[in-house]
Amino acid sequence: MNHIIKNKIKAVIVLFNIILIASCSDQEKDFSGEPLVTYPAVTVTSVSPSVGTSGNIITLTGTNFGEYPQAAKIYFNNVLVDEIISYTDTSVTVRVPQNAGTGPVRVKVWTNTVTTADFEYLTGATITSVAPTSGNVGDQIVITGLGFGTDASKVSVKFTDGLLKDAFTGTVTSVSNTQIGVLIPKGAVTGKIRVWIGNQIITGPELIVIAPPKGKYVFEFDDPTDLQWLPAQNATSKIEDGKLKVKFDPVQLGTTASKRRADLYNIISGVFPSPGGAAKNKWVQSPAYPILAMKITFTGTGAAKPGVGNISLDPAVAGGINAGNNKYKSDYIANNVIYYDLSADYLVDTDLTTRQFKIADVVGSETGYEVDWIRTFKNTAELKAFLGL
Repeated sequence: MNHIIKNKIKAVIVLFNIILIASCSDQEKDFSGEPLVTYPAVTVTSVSPSVGTSGNIITLTGTNFGEYPQAAKIYFNNVLVDEIISYTDTSVTVRVPQNAGTGPVRVKVWTNTVTTADFEYLTGATITSVAPTSGNVGDQIVITGLGFGTDASKVSVKFTDGLLKDAFTGTVTSVSNTQIGVLIPKGAVTGKIRVWIGNQIITGPELIVIAPPKGKYVFEFDDPTDLQWLPAQNATSKIEDGKLKVKFDPVQLGTTASKRRADLYNIISGVFPSPGGAAKNKWVQSPAYPILAMKITFTGTGAAKPGVGNISLDPAVAGGINAGNNKYKSDYIANNVIYYDLSADYLVDTDLTTRQFKIADVVGSETGYEVDWIRTFKNTAELKAFLGL
């Protein structure tokens, strides 16, 4: 008999626990932190400012918000906030969600809910499309919409790295009230882009970032730890201010008549640094991307070429138009850009074990040079568009 009674008691306890769990609120199920014993009433004494648009930072002041943002849900006109910036028991800072519209702010903490007076939502700028909807690093996309303004200094476009929404900022190439041109930055992955215009943030559609095709190269010197090009002939270099800064060997800087040399080569074979580094891929010279361009400035003169000296491309096809000294094209020399057109030299994809710019026999006041970027393009029209010309 005692055995039967004990089993019945156990069954009642199990049933009670099931009912108790089922009766918990959704908030409690979602919450994974330290459980709360009581649920004090929440109050909101102010919403500041009470007018704004998507992405604007708003502060809610009140009492009993608690210590766990996971336990809170905040709505602007029934649109859920997805960015809580800071959270304390008496103050919560959030970003206004996109397309909220004018309406009350509702705060739910655990099982308690409080509703405030209307928050006035300003429409601001809007995004209607992004074209193309896919691309690779370095490609330009055009964001179409309304209300972007014309001040490029107030516009930035952010790309995700898969974890952070705003991990990378793209280079904005053009801005009008209805369109923004921007380059996909290195490190970006597939995800929704975000456009910042002043204090407004607009989330756009998903952009698919694909692997670059063979022959497409984009070198931007923004990471001091990412060594991709190095100078030779005992020159020193550093990546700083978005540039690769090269200084000639001090031994070569005896007088203005001293010859200086610092070839710039891409690390494409073997392991670098050695030992312990990573193997580098060979350079694929593809007929699909025959324009090899570099933005370079010689320190001491500010010019894109030495007053006296030579720049040559290595390797160059023997007997080709790019073989020899100073065979680069200077159509955009005013922009400190020189380039080589390799369309006649490489008719099929060709693996190279060397790719360098030989910068030698420099005589004058130059003490080194700075490189902003090195890129390949499909044609000169694409290069010209990249330069905004």
